[in-house]
Amino acid sequence: MKQRAHAWTALRALKLLDDSKKAPKLVELLSYYLSDAWDGAWLPDTLIVDMSYGHIFKMDSSSVALGTDISGNKRYVRTHKQLDKALKGKRLMLNYVKGEPTLDKPYMAHPKFGGHLPNRVIALSHSLGDMLKMSNYPMAFYAKEKKSKHYLKDLSKKSVKDLSLSPNFSARQIAMTFFLLSHYICDAHMPLHCDLRDRMLRKTVKRRIPAKLHPSIEKIWEKQFPEKIDLILHDYTKNSIDDVVAALPDDSMIMIDSVKKYSLGTSIPVISQDEWTEMVQVCRTSYAVSRKWIAKPYKSAEEFIEDVGSEEFVEVTNRIFHDAVQCVAAIWLKAWKRYIR
Repeated sequence: MKQRAHAWTALRALKLLDDSKKAPKLVELLSYYLSDAWDGAWLPDTLIVDMSYGHIFKMDSSSVALGTDISGNKRYVRTHKQLDKALKGKRLMLNYVKGEPTLDKPYMAHPKFGGHLPNRVIALSHSLGDMLKMSNYPMAFYAKEKKSKHYLKDLSKKSVKDLSLSPNFSARQIAMTFFLLSHYICDAHMPLHCDLRDRMLRKTVKRRIPAKLHPSIEKIWEKQFPEKIDLILHDYTKNSIDDVVAALPDDSMIMIDSVKKYSLGTSIPVISQDEWTEMVQVCRTSYAVSRKWIAKPYKSAEEFIEDVGSEEFVEVTNRIFHDAVQCVAAIWLKAWKRYIR
């Protein structure tokens, strides 16, 4: 996914959080820094630059490609039924791969070249809770559900040091990290980020999907979202978040707010498992989507769409962005609740 897609997904996740009414203080915090969503959701590509390992979790069932024999090893099987039990909420990508035989075979991420996207997500999510705990006063006081007695007693006698427990992180730094986290969660929903066919393994295994296919799909996706000028909200713009996420091009294929079967609604699933496990299951789902959706080594998105049909491309695209927005909101909420509790 490219910059417009990432920024829009982050803003749409914020709208979902607001619509859900589950974390009004988090929505308020992030709303002060909407102008940072454009850059923040793109920092992993421009500043951190960990694309070759941090944005991927590429899996395969081929023992040759993996460099280890996993055939017949039930440890590496996660069926659709198992994934459906683990992933809460309305997961449209998972519904798409119901009955897909790929999920009945052993499959895993390459032990050296598969990437560690789930690690990045859990690290950033826990770091957000830590940053909030070490945030500047009075945010730590404002956001907590239970007020510390330390703050409520004889404030006039307290020194600044006493009032500011650990004044290390500003609210803007925290908001930026929320937007940054959304990038990795989104990337887990791009099927080719989770498919080992889309990677050259040095000289041992050649890339089985042409290098141009991945970026050409993302190039088409990018045209479905608002222009940069509409996605950057600041003091001089009159647009609201609702206005921005609705400002899709007239011919956009994104229909998660206009077609019932792709609708997000207002609910956010509660993630009961840790973020690493959640993201591994998401990546497993993306892997299965890739194997079903992209069954041949197409040279370009145009050739791919011509073969599978434009309706299929639109359908899977909407399933992907529905799930990406929902997952971003759910993990943001989990990080926030870890702090306020």
